[in-house]
Amino acid sequence: MWLLLAGNVLLVCAADATPIGCRRVPNFGKLYHVKGELSLPHSEIKEPFEAWYDLEGNRSRIDYRNGKVRTYLIGNDLDYGVIYTITPVNTATEIQAIKCFQLNGTQEGPIRPQAALPDLQGFEFEKMENYEGVLCEVWKNVTQVGHKKNTYRLWVTRPATPHRFEMVGFNTLLESHNDKYTIDYSDFSPQTESDIFIPSGGMTCEEFPDPVEEHQILANPIQDYVNTSPVSHAHRLFGPFKEKFNRQYESEKEHEERENYFIHSLRHVHSTNRAGLTYSLGINDFSDWSNAERARLRGGILIPDREKDTE
Repeated sequence: MWLLLAGNVLLVCAADATPIGCRRVPNFGKLYHVKGELSLPHSEIKEPFEAWYDLEGNRSRIDYRNGKVRTYLIGNDLDYGVIYTITPVNTATEIQAIKCFQLNGTQEGPIRPQAALPDLQGFEFEKMENYEGVLCEVWKNVTQVGHKKNTYRLWVTRPATPHRFEMVGFNTLLESHNDKYTIDYSDFSPQTESDIFIPSGGMTCEEFPDPVEEHQILANPIQDYVNTSPVSHAHRLFGPFKEKFNRQYESEKEHEERENYFIHSLRHVHSTNRAGLTYSLGINDFSDWSNAERARLRGGILIPDREKDTE
């Protein structure tokens, strides 16, 4: 216990409290169930999901699009854990065929439970603010790598209940806010059922199809959104894209712009494919173009590219 003088008021604070108004960093526990909706304003996409998390059991499950895609991260399977993804797939002979894919962990990269909530290490209390009629604490974290500067905010009430998570990206070279996404949470509960982590029986799981570089995003889509790093797995896929399509940009500024367009394209492709539609999208030669550039190519009409790249 320690004392804090705030104006003329003497506050008695718990030993584990932060110095700002005696507020403790929210702790959502080692076991929870939560629903959410991921919003990608650039693509005008809203993607619902439902998550179950059990840290002590070394397992998690996240369903996307009302269960159309189910991901199980089981850390105790095999030597280093396994991710199982059950998802509809379009092939040359099948439409929305339900398949199971498997990604095994390694000694260097063991599988761990995937949280649907951000790790609040490094976050600081910013202010109190109403969100949809509820007075929330706002916790903030700013991270920067190179020209990428991301500001993360979480709106939360007590006992620790998440309401909204927001990322706003600023590129210092472009001097612009070029990225944003939000997650709105609901139905948070500090408990879950144990059998929810067992994948459906009777299915044979196979390796994820090519390209190999996209396996992590296919197996664990939410990891890039709740991770508070300006350089995500999606950013690391820009290198293979440039190599495949022989990209050479005239300046560092153009490189930053094209990488930003690519990230938005990649998110749009994978989020749309999780919807279980009768067609699939894919990364192609236009994935580092802006919406305006693609619109000019199509005569001013923005049309989703439904032909998956197979090169």
